[in-house]
Amino acid sequence: MNTDSLLASIETFANRLFELSDGNEGEIVVACPGWKMKDLLAHIGIVYGAVAGVIEEGSLERPETPFPTPPDEEVHAWALGNYESMMGTLKTNDPSTPVWTWGKEQNVAWFVRRMTHETLLHMWDAETPVTDHITVDGEVACDGVDEYIDGALQFSANPKKVFKYPNGSIHLHRTDGSGEWLLENSEDGLLVRREHAKGDVAVRGNSMNLLLFLWGRNPDGLEIFGDVSVAKEWASLAP
Repeated sequence: MNTDSLLASIETFANRLFELSDGNEGEIVVACPGWKMKDLLAHIGIVYGAVAGVIEEGSLERPETPFPTPPDEEVHAWALGNYESMMGTLKTNDPSTPVWTWGKEQNVAWFVRRMTHETLLHMWDAETPVTDHITVDGEVACDGVDEYIDGALQFSANPKKVFKYPNGSIHLHRTDGSGEWLLENSEDGLLVRREHAKGDVAVRGNSMNLLLFLWGRNPDGLEIFGDVSVAKEWASLAP
């Protein structure tokens, strides 16, 4: 997807997230055990602040600046301010501008894509107390599946992280458009094939539900065929 579309998606998801969380910092976030809305706001505020700082620094070296610390009170206003700063930074920098990331691509465009799906996921989390989820464009959610597989499943902001994949393979099948993936462990790490192929378990669903499944959110509306325990192992890998 192009950068302009992704930036527009971030704004849509963020507006929804901050609208739902305003004045509701004590709400329990069902999708994130142990978290209240205040904790969710603190998390995204830290992420947004860190991303803005990395891009503004403009270095290809891993930053040594510590993550921003959320305040004890007025977390909503703090997180919103960090979001606005980040969006200003993303919009005023050319997507091809070189900058450090914890992924394969080292440019601003990588952060635009990462923040699209970070915001989408946590918007959905913020919706769980009201159980009223807005409709998400299937192509955006499908890009989120690809972004998760190419990103968090293989790269981490923690340089010491060791990736361990289940021995069983999984086939993901999108039902609201084109999109199939086979994921399996190999001697060289994660093997990804974007094709119709048989795995030890198959998970079928629309792109949003597949994205939520991969991030360990246990959505409704999925069909699982084969070894359910293997599916659970793959769904438990999200950071």
